Amino acid sequence: MKLRVAIVDDEPLAREGVALNLRAEADIEVVAMCADGMEAIKAIRDLAPDLVFLDVRMPGRSGFEVIEEIGVERMPAVIFLTAYEQHALDAFAVNAIDYLLKPLEPAKLTAALARARRDLKEQSLLRRANELVSLLDQFGANSMAGGSRAGRILVRAGANVHILRPDEIIWVEAEGDYVTLHTAEQAYLLGESLRNMETRLAPHGFRQIHRSCLVSMQRIRKLLANENGDYQAILDNGTQLKVGRRYKDALFLALDAAN
Repeated sequence: MKLRVAIVDDEPLAREGVALNLRAEADIEVVAMCADGMEAIKAIRDLAPDLVFLDVRMPGRSGFEVIEEIGVERMPAVIFLTAYEQHALDAFAVNAIDYLLKPLEPAKLTAALARARRDLKEQSLLRRANELVSLLDQFGANSMAGGSRAGRILVRAGANVHILRPDEIIWVEAEGDYVTLHTAEQAYLLGESLRNMETRLAPHGFRQIHRSCLVSMQRIRKLLANENGDYQAILDNGTQLKVGRRYKDALFLALDAAN
């Protein structure tokens, strides 16, 4: 099956460079070459490519604003093209987002394509959408677009996709490569690491209290000591969560500072 690709970059040589490197890939068909964000939005909507090579910085609408306009739920797989400095690249890495530094290195392009093929084969659409949501939140694209969705998390429940706000989440439980987000109404399973969830939720008052648990600090009502010196965190909905010994002192300090 052909992988239909759009290339978006305001520099003609950069666009041609990506296209040239893709000619050796027998399963790739370049369906669009876009010079700015508006062209990219139209091409993505009209042509529905499987994969977009997307420049981050462009005149007019940036790559991030293209994603906001299309919507992360409808955005194809993305490989970012960027000349960002190291501290910004760290955000791409934390969110498992593929990016390529300009000028392109063929070996890194090959690796990024391999991951895109794997994700598309596995239909990991929800995970990719969450990665993009987290990245956009870190770069402030939501405020540029006038949205109020910063920190939002996409979760699937049956055939539906729900958008959760951080203040709807009470606590997060990790098991293997998945986390369960507990709200007042129900629990949602999400294919994401606890480390990444901590990065996303820490700015909203969440703290890790156990190696497999994050909790909203506002939801903690008291700490109960056991006979062996361990503690249970009692939440406002009655849930009891074990406090890991390595997290106990930091939790006490954080609760004390909040009062």
